This record gives sequence, structure tokens and C-alpha cells, in this order.
Amino acid sequence: MKILQVVPYFYPAWSYGGPGKLVYDTSLYFVSQKHSVTIYTSDAFDKDRRMKLSEHLNIKNLKVRYFKNINNDLSYIYNIFITPALFLFAPFDIFHYDVIHIHDFYTLQNLWVAWWARIYKVPYIISVHGCLEENRIIINGFLKNLFLRLFGIGLLHNASYVVATSENEIKAYARYGLTRDKIVLLGHGIVTEEFETTASTLESRKIFKLPDKKIIVTFLGRIHKIKGLDLLVEAAKTTPQEVHFIVAGSDDGFLKILMGMIKKYKLQNKFTRHDVCFGEAKAKLFKATDIFVYPSYSEGFSLGILEMASVGKPLVITTGCHFSLLAKYRAGIIVNPKSKEISAAIALLAKDAKKRKVFGANAKRLIEENYSMSAIGDKLLKIYSKSKLAKHE
Repeated sequence: MKILQVVPYFYPAWSYGGPGKLVYDTSLYFVSQKHSVTIYTSDAFDKDRRMKLSEHLNIKNLKVRYFKNINNDLSYIYNIFITPALFLFAPFDIFHYDVIHIHDFYTLQNLWVAWWARIYKVPYIISVHGCLEENRIIINGFLKNLFLRLFGIGLLHNASYVVATSENEIKAYARYGLTRDKIVLLGHGIVTEEFETTASTLESRKIFKLPDKKIIVTFLGRIHKIKGLDLLVEAAKTTPQEVHFIVAGSDDGFLKILMGMIKKYKLQNKFTRHDVCFGEAKAKLFKATDIFVYPSYSEGFSLGILEMASVGKPLVITTGCHFSLLAKYRAGIIVNPKSKEISAAIALLAKDAKKRKVFGANAKRLIEENYSMSAIGDKLLKIYSKSKLAKHE
């Protein structure tokens, strides 16, 4: 098959979140299965930098087309991606593909690509990556809610399929009139080999300037208000003294408030701050960690949770993460997004090394049985094939 993936930012633009990495990983898998993949994306990279338009991956049958954003601040601060060259290029290219997979939701590129896909009768699939979760709809700005009402519902209904990453996201789609036969429940695939390292725990902790003999509790993700980091700081006030936190990730508008809270409560000695990391650095951060925490108010489906679970670390997450499988596998503790509950869960695991070990082993098994890249990739390819066949019926 000839597959087109459309995503507003692409790996390694970690500052924008996980979807860019997910597209990268699945594209590599599709190519390994003898399919051809093209990616439409922008030159967004981080707050101050852009990807070079000349950047390319030297991988057979995988082509990445970077289109220039008209303003980097619009992309980074407001998540508004405007790429004029894509609008000019797409009408002369889209008809070459058998299927299109559109990622994210609130972008003009998605509307434009979907419109031409309908003209050329090329089926398209949408993954919204949590954009329609109820709590997010409430806090979205006026423009995003206007987009949803004027264009977004039609965008969803004209898709061959929509991908949900949790039961909660199925409900989100259903609120906008999508029938269950059009919704595919599918998680994210994890390339577990990516997080292997020969570095020891002690060596890894030295790299991140972490205390040797503390219980290290790690948050890795965007520093955004929706991630519940205010709850984590509140929780830290009552966690045992042997617990030390590291908050790693790119600032998405909440870092100043976060650091202000840490200073206000005189918790500087309990927190280490680190920027976004990936590759070998991420593997070493995972090695340095005892417990992974994700205190989010609302998630579509966190890639970070799966990644940490894949290396056998116990987790403390909130109900806002919508990941009930964690409880089924006894791979961690799920709590309400409340500081006292987060604190109690961390304290319980911090004081029980045996429980951490058991939960960690269960977390690894959870990933192996449900989120291997081959399993997820094959399911996506079946969805693409069904869409392609439906086109010719």
C-alpha cells in the first residue's frame, strides 16, 4: 500500500508531545512490511528552532515532507500550524495514495487534506489523540470550539474510521454522533529495544544529578497545566523524606508556575528539573527511576506511561489517564486526580520494594501482551486495507 500520514509535528519534535513519535514508529514498521509511506508535517521543532526543510530520513520507502510554518510562535504557544506550501502541494499529490491517516485534530491541514481526499475518493482515518476528551473540550479556547462545531464534526463523520485509544475516547466520539462500527479501539505500539541501556542505576542517577539512595519518582512529559503537576507538588509536601522527584520535559506554558510552587513550599531539595530527553538519555532516565508518576487531569492516551511500563517500572497514574488496564494487570496504582491520593500511592510504593518489583514485572508483561509494535502495526494495516477495499465497493 501507499500510505500518507499527516501530523502537524514530527519526531524528534518532543516539545509538542507524543504523536510525532508514534507516527515515526508506525511508519518504520509499515516500511518493514514492504509498504510505502509519505509523511506530511510542518517544520515545527521547539520554542526557538525549526526543522530544516532539507532534513530527510535515509530510509527506503519512507519520505518526509516538511512544510514551513508561517510563524513558529503560533505553532509553539497556540498550537496553530499554518503551512501554505502544503496547501499548494497536496492537491497534486493526494490521489497517489491508497489510504491517508490524519493525526491530531484542530488544524487547517487536516481539513484541507480530508477535503481533497474526498474529491479523489481516497479513504482517510483519523486519530485525535485525546483532543475530544471532555475535560479538554471545556478548557479549549473559543477558536478550537468554533473549529469543532463548524468543521470538526464533519471531518469525523466523513472518515472511514476513527481511532480511539481508550473506552473514554469511544464515548467522546459517540457524543458527536459516530456509531460504534466506525470506531476502532487501538493503543500505541512501543519499540521496547529503544529503552535498553548498559548504564547502571548509579551511573544513570549521576547523569541527572539525582541522589543515590533516594526513591526516585519520575514525571516525563510536557510541562502543561493539564498534566496535573500542581497536584504533584502538593503531594510532595506529604511524601516520605526518602522520596525524590524529577520532572522532565519541555515547557508548555506551566514551568514558571510549577517552579514557583516548588519554591513557595520550600521543596527545592525534593525536586530535580530536567529538560526533554530522548534516545539513550531517556533510557538512562528510566534506569534511574523507581516509580513513574502521571498525575494528569486529562489524557487521550499517554505514550510516556507505556514507555515507562515497558522497562518494568511501577506506575502511579490518575483516572484522568484512562488506562484501566493498569489495574487489571496490577502494574501500578490508579487514583483520583487529588494530591492526597497521589501522595498516599507514592508513599505505599516507596515503602515496599517487593510491591515495586511485582508491579514492575506486571507492567512489562502488560506492554508485551498488548502494545508491541508488531501487534499494533498489524492492526493498523488491517484497518487501512479495509478502508481501501471499501473504497472500491
